[in-house]
Order: sequence, then C-alpha cells, then structure tokens
Amino acid sequence: MEYTPRMTENMLVAHAAAAGSMVLLKNVAGTLPLCPAGSEKLPVAVFGMGQIDTALCCEEFQTYRRVSILDGLCASHLLCPDGLLAHKYRSHKLNAPGADFPWNTLSMEELADNNAAAIVVLTRTEEDYDTVVHTDERDMIRAIADAFSRVVLVVNTPGYLEIAPVASLCGAVVYMGIPGQEGGAALAELLTGEALFSGHLNQSWPVRRADYAKANQRADIYCGYRYFDTFGTELLYDFGHGLTYGAAEIESVSVAVDDTDVVVTASVANVGEIWPVRQVVQVYSARPVGRLPQPKRIFQGFAATALLEPGQAQTVTVHFSVSELSTFSEDSSAFILEQGCYDIFVGFSARTAVAAGSLKLTRDEAVCPVMPMKMPRTEIRPAPKGFLLPGEEEERENARRRAIRLAGWNIPRVKLRKAREPQLCRPADVPVSLEDVARGEHSLYELVGGMESHDLRALVLDFGFRPTALSGALGASADLMDTYGIPAMTIAAGADGLLLTRDLKNEADEVVGHQYCTAFPAASLLGCSWDLELVRGVGAAVGREMKEFGVDLWLAPGADVLRSPGQRHAARCWSEEPVMCGLYTEAMAHGAERYGAAVLRSVSMEHKEETGLRAYWDIDSLGFAIAARSAQAVLLPTQWLNGEPSGEDTAQSEALCREWKFRGFFLADDERYTAEPTRLQLEQSALKILKFALKRI
Repeated sequence: MEYTPRMTENMLVAHAAAAGSMVLLKNVAGTLPLCPAGSEKLPVAVFGMGQIDTALCCEEFQTYRRVSILDGLCASHLLCPDGLLAHKYRSHKLNAPGADFPWNTLSMEELADNNAAAIVVLTRTEEDYDTVVHTDERDMIRAIADAFSRVVLVVNTPGYLEIAPVASLCGAVVYMGIPGQEGGAALAELLTGEALFSGHLNQSWPVRRADYAKANQRADIYCGYRYFDTFGTELLYDFGHGLTYGAAEIESVSVAVDDTDVVVTASVANVGEIWPVRQVVQVYSARPVGRLPQPKRIFQGFAATALLEPGQAQTVTVHFSVSELSTFSEDSSAFILEQGCYDIFVGFSARTAVAAGSLKLTRDEAVCPVMPMKMPRTEIRPAPKGFLLPGEEEERENARRRAIRLAGWNIPRVKLRKAREPQLCRPADVPVSLEDVARGEHSLYELVGGMESHDLRALVLDFGFRPTALSGALGASADLMDTYGIPAMTIAAGADGLLLTRDLKNEADEVVGHQYCTAFPAASLLGCSWDLELVRGVGAAVGREMKEFGVDLWLAPGADVLRSPGQRHAARCWSEEPVMCGLYTEAMAHGAERYGAAVLRSVSMEHKEETGLRAYWDIDSLGFAIAARSAQAVLLPTQWLNGEPSGEDTAQSEALCREWKFRGFFLADDERYTAEPTRLQLEQSALKILKFALKRI
C-alpha cells in the first residue's frame, strides 16, 4: 500500500499520541528500559495472546494499518522476540482462534535461559472489558516470574485492571491502554528507551476492584479520587501517578493571588544523571468543610515542563480563578465560597501533593447564581477523616499561618441575567439564499423568515437523518440547495477517529476505492497524556480526514465523567476528574474546527439516569461547562434524566446556553423536542444551524 502525505502525517500523530500517553506504573531494579548491553539485539520472550490480538481501537473500526505489540517488538532494532515462542502463538491463533493459549506446555526454564527478559501482555477490548485478572493469567505470570529475573507486565485495556495480585511479581508495569493503530510501535520505543514515558494516570487504581462498587453506591460528590482519598481507600496507584526513567523534584513552590486568579508557581529540576525528564505539576485544593460537605481534595489545574536534561530546571505556573474554588449550594441555588481556609497542594500526583499555601476567606461569598432545575437534592454520604500523608496536618497548619486573605475584589461574580425573549423572523420582500447572506446582501433572519414551514422542519427535525453518499457516515441534513442555497451537511461517528467504510465496493462486490481513516488512541488513554497540545493535534488530524472525505460534523468527543471502569463506553471517557474531561474535550474540538466541527456529546448520564442537583453541577456537568463555551454543536442525550426526557426545549439544554455560554446548535439521535415545536422554536434552531452552514460555503 502506498501512503498518501495525509496518511503518513496522521500515522505520525497517532504514534506520538500513543507514546505520549502510555504510563509507566512500576519500575524497580532497572527492569526498564530494555537496552541491550552490547551491539546485539536483546532477546525477549513475549507471552499472552494480546501480543498478536492487541486491542488497538474499537472493533468496528476498519484500520488500514495495525501495529500489534509483537509487530512493534519485531520491528525494533534493539529487541529480538523469541521466534519459536512467537510462532507458537501465531499458530495457536490460526488453529484455535479465541481459545486460551496452553502456556503450561512451555518450558519456562528453557525460555529464561535463551532470553534476557519476559514481556507479559494482558489484553481486554472495549467490547469485552473485564477488570479481573483471571486465574489462568495469574498462574502464567507466577510461572514466568519464577523463571525470569526481569519481567515486564503490559496492561492493554480500556482502563483499570485489578493487577495487585500479579503486579508485585513483576519488575515493571506499563499501562498501554487502547493506543490506536500505531500502538505496538510506540510501546517498543518506550520499552527500549528510544522514547520516554511521560504519561500520568487519569483515574485511580484501587487495590481491589470492589472499591469501585463502594465508590459508586451513591452518585454524590465523591467520584474517583474524591471518594478514595476522602474515605481512605487503599490504592495501588493514585490519580495522576506516572513514573519516568529519570528523576525530577519540585525545588520550590509559591502560591499567590493576582487580582481574581490564584497563581501557583513551581520550580521543577531534573535531579537524575542519565535520562531527560518531562514532568507534570498538579495542583489540588482542600476546601473548608462548613455546612456543605467536601471531598478531601479537588483538582484545580496542571502544567507540564519541557523535556529537561539532567541538571536542568524549569519554572511552571498554574493559573485558575478564585471562583473555581466554589461549590454548588442547593439552598442558595448558586455557586458559593464558604468562609475558612482553602489549602493549596502541589505535587506529581494526588497523594504525593504537599501543602504549598493557603487562602483565607472570612465570610461566605456568592459567586454565581444558577437557574432553578427540576432535580432532587443530592444525598451525600457522611465522610470519615480520610487519607492523611505523614506530616500532612503539620504542613497544613504551617500553610495556614501564612494564609493569604481574600478580599471581596478578589472574587469574580457573575449575575444571572434574564434571557431576552426571541421573536419570529421577518422575511425579505424577495427570496433569499444562503449565498446572499454570505455576500452580506441579506441577513440570516430574513432567510429563515422566508422559509416555508415544511422546509424549516426538514432543516431542523431531519438534521442527520437524511441519506448521504458517503459510505459509512451516519447521515446528512436536508439538501435545500436548489431552494435556499443550503447544502447538505454530513455527519460521521467514531470514538477513535472517523468511522467510515474502508473498502468501497460496486454492485458486483468489487473493491473500487478506499477511505483510509486513522485509528488514534482512545480517550481513556489520551487522557493520560496530560498534554492539551497533543490532544489538539489529534483533533486536527481527524479534521484533515474530515476535509478529505467531506465530513462536516464528527460525533465526538464527550465530556462524561469516568465514575467506574464498568460503565458503558468507559474507553471513551477522558478521566474521573471533570475538569480534565472539559479541558481535553475543548482541546480536541479546537483541533478539529479548522476543517469541520466536533460534536460535543451532552451530559448523557449513560451510567446512571438519576442524579441530584449538587452532584449534577459539581461533577456530572462540570466538564461540559468548560467545553460548551467553544463547542459548535451538541448532541442531545437519548436517556431520560430523573424521569424527564432530554430535548432542546428542556432546562438542561437551556443551562447549556445560559449558564455555559453555548452558542452552537443541537443535534439529536431521537426526538429533538419533548413537545411539538412551534414555528418560533424551529426558527431559533435554524438560525444556529445556518450560522454553522455559513462557515461551510
């Protein structure tokens, strides 16, 4: 196959995204990197069917290139996978597809004599995501660990896997995630040190998977690390955890207030002697517990260093508004700051962050009123004292003695303004087309006002449900080109990239063309990059393919919070932290908007259909509040929320426009409105659609 320039460029983007997102969870006794001592390649034994059946993307994606783990290791100029062992795995796949490999027929001692290290792959696909390490897998890893002194465990799954029983047997553990079509090549570079690990976990990894069930017994304000750290859950790896081959330290840190912003500055130094290091400085806050219960710690922001050579240092800064320390009060129907001390923590992960400063507020302050919504109060579990690091209480006391006092002018306030009542559009005296509007001869209001009712309904209600000539696309909008100069707009799905039909066939079932779309890392892995520029680059790469194939709207990404690995489409969720979800979603959409539009999937609540008011504002919708400001389109959820259907005419959608400053238009998989729409409602929807259409002509 001959690759086009676009394919080559996007392959490089997918490769960089995978390498920049994988996480080194454990590395002891110099297990990694697998650098050969001499000029010969390092012989390695690779175990697990996942080396061949590597989970690279969602199963319905038809890739034009798939680099499995074994492919990537074989292509490395530093490694030499055991040929006979690889042959046995390949033969088993051909002769007994889907069956477990009979590893107990292997001579582990002989393999250990012939190979310097063992690589064990545990794989789960998105469609068959089981978080348990099976008995056969545990027995295999024990047998390998008994024979090999150097064992690397590779976790090729959508997210969390209960690896505590086997992680202790391995010298190194790597979270590979669902890495996209270039995943095997990226992994090989990381294992050999040709590329450097820089990823950090986007979700907590408890020792026991049952702790996720405990965390989600109630959908309240305790989600992910907010629950685990508050309730003192034993973790294998905490939120934000990620190792490197080198060593970095925070040499100094300061906390200040600049007008209405909190400014956290940290100096990070590479204190190692060999390896360059890229580190991520993470900032958390501990809010005062007044009448409103609070999680122990809440993420506020992050900043990554450049690649630092040994001995180099860099100062990074994290800014966030004082208002982002607020929490929603159901009694006040507003976001408020309660009086007390707001302690600021800085570190390389949630549980290693130390108190760096404190802000003091002497009275309660209302920050932003919120329009009333028909939701019950959130039932919040009583919390214990929670997890404490050694010396943490003393650190917080010292920080509070130097606390910065917040004044009223430090707190930005937002007023809830009454929305202006819309009016029916007035038509022009002559027929108006979209081209006339583009030339400035008429307004969109005149175009919409002059549209016949059946055409208006077709534009709004049939958006996405009309057939399209693009094979594999979901659908298109109504073609009103002849009447109003409004072109049909095509919509495509795809969680890991554009989901289009790869091989185009004629009526005789002969392949007559191709649509080669790139499979990028899943959101659950990209969320481990802590690199908004990298995510933005992936969005731009998808945008280039949208332009090439004629896709106007891409049904991704979403900003749903990952509460549990067992929830539906866990691989498509960025993180358990809603702020991260919003930042990543916004970055992905920004990347794609040059060529088309990424469609923000609205608060779907796919993992639950009941939520309380505070949980909705503090957790479930926070990511959307961040991303909606720059979104061009939003997909309405099909699920009912608290017994109420979702629609463009509901309070949830009104909140998108009024509270979150959403200025785009809505799409729907099902009914767009909860009741028969009026002419006025259709016109308001059409105006938003046509503002987008103007950009496409």
